[in-house]
Amino acid sequence: MENKWLDTWRARWARMKRGWELAISGLLLTVGVLLSVALLPELPSMVWGTLTGDGEAARTLFICAAGVAVCVLQWRWRTAFYPQLRRDAAIARDKSSS
Repeated sequence: MENKWLDTWRARWARMKRGWELAISGLLLTVGVLLSVALLPELPSMVWGTLTGDGEAARTLFICAAGVAVCVLQWRWRTAFYPQLRRDAAIARDKSSS
C-alpha cells in the first residue's frame, strides 16, 4: 500500500517538475521574442552608431543580441537544460526505436 502511495506522489512530482520546466522555458522564449521585437525599431540606429564608433550603441546591440540568442537557444535545446524534459525525451526516443 505504501509503495503505491509513494509511486503516485513521485508521478505527480514528475508532472509538476515537467510543467515548471516547460513554463520557465516558455517564459524565457517569450522574453527573447519581446526583446527582439523591441530591438527591431532601434536596430538601424544601433548599427549606425556602432559603425560610427559609439561604444554605448555597440554594447547595447551586443547585449540585446546575446539575450535573444540565449532565450532562443534554451528553447531549442530545452531537453538538454531541464532534467525532467530530458528524461521524457529519452523515454519517447526509446519507445520510438523499439
